[in-house]
Amino acid sequence: MKMPEELEYCTADDVAECFEFHDPNNVIYGKLWSFVAEARNRTPMGGDESDGTVETPDGRLDLSNDDKTRHWWHRLTEEEQGSIVAGLEASNQ
Repeated sequence: MKMPEELEYCTADDVAECFEFHDPNNVIYGKLWSFVAEARNRTPMGGDESDGTVETPDGRLDLSNDDKTRHWWHRLTEEEQGSIVAGLEASNQ
């Protein structure tokens, strides 16, 4: 399944925490957080620019950060992708 464009700048933890999707045993939730844990080049958190944080929101838009959706979307099953897409669509209504 193709990754929705709306998820391009999302991180795995954004998806895990901000979208409601069908995940009765928390399998998808656990996978998403494992992608964050595995990331070597994580998206910086907001802050005062100390300790690797960024002050402005656009400092979080670098698509090379490996916790962004494009880096892990292909590691989900089609069913898991479908659940996330359904959650995204529900949040847009």
